This record gives sequence, structure tokens and C-alpha cells, in this order.
Amino acid sequence: MPENQNLSRHIPLIVLLGLLIGCGGPPEKKYIPRADLARGALEAALEHWKSGAKHGPVEDFTVPVDVFDARWQNGKKLESFEILSEVPSDGPKIFLVKMKLDEDKDENEVKYFVVGKDPLLVFREQDYNKASGTGG
Repeated sequence: MPENQNLSRHIPLIVLLGLLIGCGGPPEKKYIPRADLARGALEAALEHWKSGAKHGPVEDFTVPVDVFDARWQNGKKLESFEILSEVPSDGPKIFLVKMKLDEDKDENEVKYFVVGKDPLLVFREQDYNKASGTGG
């Protein structure tokens, strides 16, 4: 499915993301998951990708997980990953991940953002920025 069609399918989720970024104040805090839940969702999503599963929701976690990573969506294969650390943030939970796609010569460090409650939304940094309008 082309990237624009996939994003349009998730308009309600993107609106939620916009509210999280743009509203300020305490209400958005209810859309920031606990660190352990966010890390678990990220790990479940990356394990799903690494197993060769097709891009789409991860439904075998505590709550559904929607993943926004254009590389996976475009058919790239995940060879390995390691969640290195949580990056301090007042907003979404952010994790630094060392990963290698099958076409990469070396491992790369990538940031992932996790927001929401049910579903949890897992974004690669570039896709988060694109969806939120904060950059490319």
C-alpha cells in the first residue's frame, strides 16, 4: 500500500498525535505510556518486524500496537536490533535503538517515539516528525 494511503488510514491516530504535541498542559500526559509499557510495545513491534511479519498492527501485545516505520512498510527486512536506552523526554517515551537492516553494511542508531494508550503508537523518529509536521 503506498505510504500516503497508509497514513490516511491512520488519520485519527495522527490527529491524536497532533493533540499530544499541540495542546500543552496536563491532558496530554494521559497519552504518555509508562516506560515499561512503551519499551515492551517497541520491543514487540521490532520482534514482529524481525520475524518477517508483514507491516501492520501488532496485536499480540498487552494492547494493540500500531507501528509507523516507512522502511518496514516499504518492505525492508530487519536483521537485528537492540534497545539501548530511554532518552529523557517530557512528552512521548523515546528510545534509542541499535539496528541493522538486511541491506545495511553497518548497524545504525535510530530513535523511536511511543505515545498513546490503546492502541500504543510506535514511530521511528523521521516518521514521527513527518506525521506531526515538525520536520522531515
